Amino acid sequence: MRRFGKIVLVFILSVIIATLVASLFSTQFVIAALENSGAKVGWGDRLDMTLYDLGHLGLLYAVFIFIGLAIAFLFAALVYRFAKTKRPLIYVVAGMTCFVVMLYLMQAVFFGVPIIAGARSGVGLAFQALAGGIAGYVFAKLTGKSVHKE
Repeated sequence: MRRFGKIVLVFILSVIIATLVASLFSTQFVIAALENSGAKVGWGDRLDMTLYDLGHLGLLYAVFIFIGLAIAFLFAALVYRFAKTKRPLIYVVAGMTCFVVMLYLMQAVFFGVPIIAGARSGVGLAFQALAGGIAGYVFAKLTGKSVHKE
């Protein structure tokens, strides 16, 4: 039972990290787009926008990330069961794939509109996927020794 509790806590930590990183990336991509269109965004505004997005976008985004990573990490565990090697890589790929699929599905459901503004470009999408990869790496590393022997 202790092992299951550790997995749950590490999973929640991974979701929190993914949410923070993805929200930060998204906000910075939006600010960059504003600046490219001629807007002047000072450091105070940048900080205000970042904190606002963490508190508002982040909370809703976390729900989607929680669901997506739960599915992705279950599949990663299944892949690892057969592969028996490269556990961190499997979870990184699962986290990255989760974000790409999740953002694609969100866009499909919401009438073709990319809901996460910071993921509207290829580079923005790649950075969102990176957030999922970081979550996968954290999960694999913090659950690796006590849950799976490599």
